[in-house]
This record gives sequence, C-alpha cells and structure tokens, in this order.
Amino acid sequence: MILISAQGITKSIGPKTLFQDVNLGIQEGEKLAIIGSNGSGKSTLLRILLGQEEIDSGQIVNNRNLKISALLQDPAFDPEQQIIDHIVSTKNRLFEVIRRYEDACEKIEVDQSPEVEEEFNQAIGEMDRLQAWDTESNFKSMLTELGITNLHLKMGELSGGMRKKVELVKVILEESNLLILDEPTNHLDVETILWLEDYLVAMKKALLLITHDRYFLDRIMDKIIEIDRKKVRVFDGKYSDYLEKKNEIREMEERLEEKAKSFLRTEIEWLRRQPKARGTKQKARIQRYEEVDNREKFTIDKKLELISLETKQGKTILEVKNLKKSFQDKPIINGLNYHFRRKERLGIVGPNGSGKSTLLNLLAGTLEPDSGIVKPGINTVFGYFDQISRELDPSLKVIDYIKKKSGDSITLEDGTKISAPKILERFLFPGEMQYSLIEKLSGGEKRRLYLVEILLKNPNFLLLDEPTNDLDIQTLTILEEYLIDFPGCVVLVSHDRYFMDRITHSLLAFRENGEILQSHLSYSEFLDQDDKEKIRTGSKLTYTGDEELNSNEKSNSKDDSNQTDTKKNPSSNENTKSSKSDSSAPKKLSFKQIRRKEEIETKMGQLESEQKELEAKIPSLSSDYTALTEATTRLGSIESELESLLIELDTIG
Repeated sequence: MILISAQGITKSIGPKTLFQDVNLGIQEGEKLAIIGSNGSGKSTLLRILLGQEEIDSGQIVNNRNLKISALLQDPAFDPEQQIIDHIVSTKNRLFEVIRRYEDACEKIEVDQSPEVEEEFNQAIGEMDRLQAWDTESNFKSMLTELGITNLHLKMGELSGGMRKKVELVKVILEESNLLILDEPTNHLDVETILWLEDYLVAMKKALLLITHDRYFLDRIMDKIIEIDRKKVRVFDGKYSDYLEKKNEIREMEERLEEKAKSFLRTEIEWLRRQPKARGTKQKARIQRYEEVDNREKFTIDKKLELISLETKQGKTILEVKNLKKSFQDKPIINGLNYHFRRKERLGIVGPNGSGKSTLLNLLAGTLEPDSGIVKPGINTVFGYFDQISRELDPSLKVIDYIKKKSGDSITLEDGTKISAPKILERFLFPGEMQYSLIEKLSGGEKRRLYLVEILLKNPNFLLLDEPTNDLDIQTLTILEEYLIDFPGCVVLVSHDRYFMDRITHSLLAFRENGEILQSHLSYSEFLDQDDKEKIRTGSKLTYTGDEELNSNEKSNSKDDSNQTDTKKNPSSNENTKSSKSDSSAPKKLSFKQIRRKEEIETKMGQLESEQKELEAKIPSLSSDYTALTEATTRLGSIESELESLLIELDTIG
C-alpha cells in the first residue's frame, strides 16, 4: 500500500531551485533515507511531505489511512512541563483513554451520582479493553533504558541529549504507520544510537529519515533517496549498495560528457571548413550542435580542499599531569595523566554528560582544573571546533565574516597568497553564496563556515567537539581525508562510529567517578568489547523487541479474573464502593497516585540519608551545645516527617 505519492513536485527558495519534477512514493513498511549536500533541500522535502511547506508545482497524494509521527530538528516543548506530562500528551489512543480514566477518578471522588458512575465504569472498561493498565510502566521502562529515571524533571531542565531521548520516546509512542526523523542521532550518545538502531530494524511501520551516520544508514535502510543537482534519484539497497551504484553512474556520466565534448570539437572543425551556404544539411548539423552545447553539463563535484597551514610543533606538544575536575562535588576527571605525541589521533568517548567537552575545555585552557597541570608547548596553537558555533554573527555576510576573521587573503607556507573569495569557493561557497547573510545559511552550512574559520587560524592542535553534527556526508568525507593527512595533533569527541574508526588511533573512555580508561582499539572494536562486558554483567542497553505501545498491537499479559474484578457495576453505588474496598482485587492506581507514590519514596530516601548522617554526626557535637540542639531537633523533625509520609504511602497502597 502506498502511503504517500509525490508527483512532479518542484520547489525553489528565492532564485535557488532545490529540486524539480520529483516523483517519489513511500510504501507501507519501507525504510528510506534522504541524503544530499547541506542546503540541497533534504529538510525542505520532509516538511513538504508533512504538509508544512508549499510546493511550486506538482502534487502530494496521501493515503486516507496515513498517520505520520515526526521528529524534526528543534521540536517545540513547554519548559515548565514535566517529562511524564510531555510524554502522555502525545497523540495515542491509549493515552487518551488514560486521560479520560484520570478525569473520571477525580470526578467520582467528589460526586458518586449515577451519571458520574456510568462515566467511571466506561473509562475502566476502555482501560481493560485496550489493556492500558501497564502502559505507563512500559514507557517508563523505555525511558529508564535510555538513562532517564526521574520523570518529574521539567523539560527546560534537561540537556540537549536528554531532551532528544524524551522526544524519541514520545514520537515512538505516537500512533502512526510512517515515522519521520530528521537527524535523529545528533546529540545522542552511542548507546542510545545503538538502541535506536535496534528499534528501527525491528519496527514494522514505514520510516523516512535524514542522517549522516553511515553505519546507521547501512544497517537500517531499504532505499536511499539522493538529492543532487536539483534531481532526486532513488537507489534500492543499503548505503554501501548506493555507493557502488553512484560510482557506476558517475563513470557513465563522465564517459557521456567526454563523448559530447568530442562531438562538439568535431562539429566546430566541420563548420569552419564549410562555405557560408545555408543548406538544409548544414542547418540540421548546426541545430544538433546547439542542442548538445546547451545540454545540462556534467561536472565533477568541487572538492572541499582543506589546505593545511600547520605551524611547526616543538619538542613539548601538550602534557597533562594528575588532572582533576569536579562539579557540585561530583568527580568528572579524577587524576588524568597523558603525554601527547606528534600526529596524535585521540578519540574521547563516553555517555552524554560524562565530561568529554569538559576535558576539551581543560585542554584548550578555556576552563581551569581543580588541580593538576595542563602544559602546552610554546609552539602549540589550538584550533577548537565546538558544538555551538558561538562566534558566527548572523548579521554578517559570508564574505565579510571570513575577511573579518582571516583578512582579505591568507599566505600559504610556500608564500602563495589566496584571496578570501577563492578560499570560500574551495570550501563550497560559490560566488552568490558569499554575499548571503549567515542567518540565511542552513545549519550544516553554518557549521562548515565555522570550520573554515577555525582551520584558517593556522592551528597545529585540533580539538573537535562533535564535528559531524549537521555536516553532510560529502563534507564529512573530505574532512576525514584532511584529518588523516593533517600534520598536527587531533583530539576528537564524536558518537559517529564510522568517522571515529577512520580518524582515531587510540581512545580515552570516560567511566564512573571520573575514571578514564585508555585503549588502543578502534571505536567499533571498543564498543564490541564493551558490549560483551555489559552483556556479561547484565547492564547492556537493549531494545527489547516490544513493538510500539499502540492500541491492540501491543499485547500486555493480564489475568482475566483481575480484569473482571476491576470492572464496576454501573447500576449500583454499593458495588462501586465494595469493589474499591475488596481486598481480593488488585488495586489500580491512577497516574497521579503513581506519581505521588514515587515522590514520597524519593523524599523518604532523602530523609533517611539525612537521618543517617545526623545520627553519625551527633556524638561529635557533645562539646557544641548549640549545634547539638539543632541536630537533635532536626532529627526529631525528620522522624515525624517520615512517619507522615509512611501513613500517606500506606493510604495510596
């Protein structure tokens, strides 16, 4: 069954045509990825298929049964909303039923009229029919697997990586037969990426996504959709299959282009030898010449030539001795020692929030350690490519930005001068783009411009924090080649396994309590070894194979007798009351009761910890009457508070 059909669609933004006369269909259960250079129109095509953007011509035909769930870049959220409320607000029949049940519970507590009773019983019947009782525990389990255990945190309190995880779970829970994801792996740690891979491989619904993660593409996708020079081509198979077919097409186009050029040379020579007559044969040959000359010409893609202006390094490059750093008494780096050698290629790995960016800031000198030494050599020049491209002024034109940062020209090692416009051309910013405002650039184009600025500072020690985010595959491939040949040191933080495997020679892996392990394995080998260790200890993050938690597709085991006991007789107030107090029936807690129970248990844990600390501290306060009085008073308050919480917990059940 075709879910979406795009027929002859064309889209331009201002004078720039992104793609034209595109025909594309998405079948039920298909998994497709869109690839192309930054600014080629990948995200625009997604928005068109979602109905969020108009097209210049053509039409989009949707199947009447189409249901889309989508996670685009920078989704909107209420910063004051708790995680659990954000999740439950998703479009899902189960959650709609749960919300109706919650409302009915609140009503029947204050009004036990027959009408309210009827509404309450109907809500319970729907909960039973859709087997919705265990839904919350199921998605809580999913979030716990992703490292999110406190569902009462506000969305505005979350890091970018944690918020991305919450949004992924939310979009997975939505009822749909087509899932659309725009750069889903950006800002995710590798464990979550692997979990998402497992989920998408097992998922039965159709998938359309944009990603630059080449391992991700090769494992999951059935088809690759390429936007290239205003054309959209569909390639069957994995990413590796696409590369083979793409190479064959390029070779064929090169041969056809060479034949066309040869034909034109022959025709020019023939025309020069002919008299100025206007014979029919001559007119036909002239017409044929013009047709070939006006053809859409094949051109070899411009290469992103990253010219090394590396400053020579001295004997000492960078030494790290007993480096320590903590935040809020939590150790992030606990005694790191490392001596950087020439042409070092070091990868920094670990979960989000473990301290990878902190280490880069310490090495760059933008953050002070608590103790220890970071000693750069006198000739060491850092180039720090951070995650947020903070220095780009959106009001500047591209050409003015580069001139402001690097001057009108730069001088290479051999004394050759290159003008700013020529530099930008080499970095895939042609003439018309050089006069665009930075705010008009795509996210990937801004990242590429920022990369140009960093590299033109003549560094010999590169610190790269998630450089693959928002960069297209073409730019990544060229950047990889540059880094392989770069004569200085490279320290790289990335969750892109393919990129890390190509660049790094050794790894520093963040563990708990500030411990950092050193490894000379490739990133993939390290993950494989780490995976085996987690399986052995039972701590592996895995997708369990449960399909989406949507209506009847998700079957939760439930004893029939329990369902019968839970149902209430709508005709009798007595039966409603008796079933509530029936000790033989399992008590169903509302979501609000579950949340309050969790809050109580968390608070009791905090109070019990404080209680133990005070009990251990009191003997040492015998000589300080004031402090002793305060401690014993507080201990009494804790005991009273614990007793009240226990009573409330017992009431909830």
